[in-house]
Amino acid sequence: MGGIALGSPNCWTDGDPCRLSSGTQSVLSMTGQRLTALPAALRVCETPFPPLTEEKQNAVREQLDRVLASPVFRNSKRYAAVLRYVVERTLDGTDAQLKERTIGIEVFGRVPDYDTATDHAVRSAIAEIRKRLAQYYQEDGIDAELRIELQRGSYVAQFRFATDDPPPPIAVPFEPEDVKQEAREKVEDSRARPRLKWTVSLALALGAVVAVAWMKWANDPLEKFWGPVLSSNGQVLLCVGNLAGGRNTQIDPLSTGGSTSLKDFHSLESQTVHIDDAVTLARIAGFMQARRKAFRVASQSQATYTDLQGSPAVLIGLMNNDWTERLVKDLRFSVAHPTQDLLIIRDRENPSSSEWAIDYAQPYLKVTKDYALVVRVTDPKTDQMVVTIAGLSVFGTLAAGEFVTNKEGLRRLDDIAPRGWKHKNMEIVLSTDVIRGEAGHPVILATRFW
Repeated sequence: MGGIALGSPNCWTDGDPCRLSSGTQSVLSMTGQRLTALPAALRVCETPFPPLTEEKQNAVREQLDRVLASPVFRNSKRYAAVLRYVVERTLDGTDAQLKERTIGIEVFGRVPDYDTATDHAVRSAIAEIRKRLAQYYQEDGIDAELRIELQRGSYVAQFRFATDDPPPPIAVPFEPEDVKQEAREKVEDSRARPRLKWTVSLALALGAVVAVAWMKWANDPLEKFWGPVLSSNGQVLLCVGNLAGGRNTQIDPLSTGGSTSLKDFHSLESQTVHIDDAVTLARIAGFMQARRKAFRVASQSQATYTDLQGSPAVLIGLMNNDWTERLVKDLRFSVAHPTQDLLIIRDRENPSSSEWAIDYAQPYLKVTKDYALVVRVTDPKTDQMVVTIAGLSVFGTLAAGEFVTNKEGLRRLDDIAPRGWKHKNMEIVLSTDVIRGEAGHPVILATRFW
């Protein structure tokens, strides 16, 4: 049980603010002692942390820098900015001003009278930061001597040092009636012990089952790859390429004032998706649905930059998806288009190699090899997680879709990936054999994690 904080603006229990009655305050003032128990009607609050010494404040700032440099935070400027702001305000003693509206104004640039009821940016960010802090202290920071925490129901940072002493025991003088009551409780407790023993045994057994299930789930390569997407807030955007991708030559039928006929509308390239890309889209949609993750579907022509800013995205297709091209052009593995029909995946560390290439001029039944880029990265421009499933042709896209939804394929990635790769950005180059227009299984050719 925590101590009682009288008049503290940061006094919480189970995520809700609490206040002691004036009568309770008077009792405490008169006795000058701390209570071991309170009536059920009274609510108990956490004792606020005492001011930190300058040495401990420096230790907190050093720990904050380590946290923000970790893979969990370093690719997210928004979450890093919020966490730094909260920590600094707590350290400088202005934590009483750490309210949702203040953070929205100071960090997110909202206007002073913005509607916090409809704008959930701060609450969503704080929830994600709690989750990322927990991930950090489970992995890179598991041996850290200082923990930075954000408790539910509060925007104030808490700092827990490994050398901190536990709260002192709380004593209360007993009156004779209290002694009698204590004796009665001991008798009742002795009667309840057998039942308690069974309860504890059952709880331990259930805990062991849960622990085994959790370890199995945590080591699942599918969870490692998709975890950052599945744990995100809101829907996932599934953005599929179409025949208009990479061309930008057709007029939007809506811009013609509705004069486009239904026949012409049906034949527009912006409304046409290759069947193999549709198969990959269906595979990803089924994967999301099986894991009860909400999603929505849009073609690359329909998706907007605002859409990509608002949610994680899965981009299907490469040269027929302008959003994929935008994302990969600055990565180590990018796509070159030296001639009208030749596509090459280039490695910036070996730029002279043209090994991973496909020629669109050759008969499709004579294509024997295709290549694909699977990328999972926090997009620095949208601050959202993006996954690409992108073949040089549809055969590569099919193979990449199988790779990211197949446990065995991702287990091969798990075998060669660095520790903690679940929270890292990654690029993967795949190849697949093609036999008479049918894609084979994916093979990993190269990877990069950071």
